[in-house]
Amino acid sequence: MSGGGLPWSQSDLTEYGKTGADDKTKIGQSIWVPCRICWAFFGRARLTDRYCGRCGRACCEGEHGSFVPDGPVICIRCRAAKDGLA
Repeated sequence: MSGGGLPWSQSDLTEYGKTGADDKTKIGQSIWVPCRICWAFFGRARLTDRYCGRCGRACCEGEHGSFVPDGPVICIRCRAAKDGLA
């Protein structure tokens, strides 16, 4: 991705689970997908190349995903379930 622009030409905005490939697989193929939390709850397409290490769904950095240097990314849905909040 050059120039800091959004990677729209390398993205897949289809609904989760409708194409047969999960977000982890798409991201592994260099296809950007929307953060599934932004998409479902706020109706915005914030493209990301990050996914949750537990559920495999795309999550944006900072707001809906917890990124630690020595562990997997965990989305706020899975984090809440792990902490007994869901």
